[in-house]
Parts: sequence; structure tokens; C-alpha cells
Amino acid sequence: MSKIKVIVKALDDLNLKDIVVYDMRERSPFFDYFILSTATNTRQLKAAINHLKDDLAAARYDHPNVEGAHSNAWILMDAKDVIVNIFTEDERKYYNIEKMWMDVETINPETL
Repeated sequence: MSKIKVIVKALDDLNLKDIVVYDMRERSPFFDYFILSTATNTRQLKAAINHLKDDLAAARYDHPNVEGAHSNAWILMDAKDVIVNIFTEDERKYYNIEKMWMDVETINPETL
């Protein structure tokens, strides 16, 4: 299974909301996909770190670098060619990162 599929499945398994996958392959020399998702509470936010690490390791991918592991609002995971952002609902609304990527093509996570 591809890395992007492993990550999206892990997010979906945790019932994270509003998963959006941006196709950055033609836009960024640093990563191929940029993912936004929303955790409904801090417990779910924290669980996502271990779940993603475990699922990537099981699929034989390197562990991602994690920023904000002690945050109760926003976690950023750098899995080299995939950047994953997990926000609480309030933080996602506050930062409104979608606005920055309005002109970037999204990929339906269910079609991966």
C-alpha cells in the first residue's frame, strides 16, 4: 500500500473529520501531498500520533517527524513526501490553512 493510502486510512480509522488531501506534486519540490484533518478532541489528536507511526512502521515506512506532540491543538507530521496536519476544530478554523491552498487540486481520499 502506498504511503499516502496508509496515512489516509489511519486518519479515517481514527474517525478524524474533514480530511483534505492536496496534490502538491506539481507545486512543491519538498513534498507530494499536504493533508489537513480535524480531531474532535485532544485525546483523538494524541492518539493520531501513535496510530500513524504504528501504521507507517507496519507498512515498512520510516517514522514521521512530529511537531507539536505536546500540543493540545495542532500536530504536524512530516513523513518526507507527505505532510500531515491534525487540528482541533477551533484551531483549524483559526488558522484557515485551506485559504492558502485554494487554487491547489485536492484528491478525494476515498479514491486513493
